[in-house]
Amino acid sequence: MVTAISRVGKMLLVSLDRPVTLALHLKIAGQLVHVRNDGTRILGGHPYPLAGADLPDTATRVWMSFTNADTLFVNDQRRFCWVRMMHRRDVEGFVEGHGYGPDPIGPAFSAEVLAARLALRRGRPTKVALLDQTCVAGIGNIYADESLYRARIHPRRLAGTLDLGEIRRLHEAIVGILAVAVPVGGALMMGNRRSAVTDPADAGRDFLQAHGCPGDPCAQCRDDGKGSGGAVPLIIREVVGGRGTYFCPECQKLPTAR
Repeated sequence: MVTAISRVGKMLLVSLDRPVTLALHLKIAGQLVHVRNDGTRILGGHPYPLAGADLPDTATRVWMSFTNADTLFVNDQRRFCWVRMMHRRDVEGFVEGHGYGPDPIGPAFSAEVLAARLALRRGRPTKVALLDQTCVAGIGNIYADESLYRARIHPRRLAGTLDLGEIRRLHEAIVGILAVAVPVGGALMMGNRRSAVTDPADAGRDFLQAHGCPGDPCAQCRDDGKGSGGAVPLIIREVVGGRGTYFCPECQKLPTAR
């Protein structure tokens, strides 16, 4: 029986009603679904399979049935995720060995903490620094894009060039986007575009404004009154640090070299 599910960085820890813990890393496209014996579901990670899908699915890699009729499904289209089973006494050492940075949804995560973490990676593009789990734990590709977009910072901007005001904006954006994403189980994404919400269970998950939205008018520029006559700047896609990256070329400009 599952007694608790907690998160450390991008790792999930599933405690069972015996001295055993499952450690999972969902990687790019992993998903964890806890189906309770009354049929209700708790879903985390990638939005596919969709919330109401029949399980096991073709993306299901592992599933476990418990004596109380609960079932735990681990789904992953890309087969990158991993699962480890260990005795509870070994969990602390296993987690410490990953060297995670501060948790951005924890009370100790402040703009000053973020500034200190970025200062250690000053020569890296800010997006690359955010994806480094030893810098800040738990920020993936989608929310790095959305945070930089909200903060109006170009993803290629070197971390060491950000002033404290910009870091405070970035901190506020990270906390804000995760406050939206975590309670609803993450953004609804399918392929390279946002998906229309058709399942009531997915209500509230269509909130992305940059990631996966190439060709869409920039909502921030539109709200700023830029692009009169319908020529609002469009979200574009580039590759930064080996990852697909979405941003607005207007409100996230790189500063000109002096």
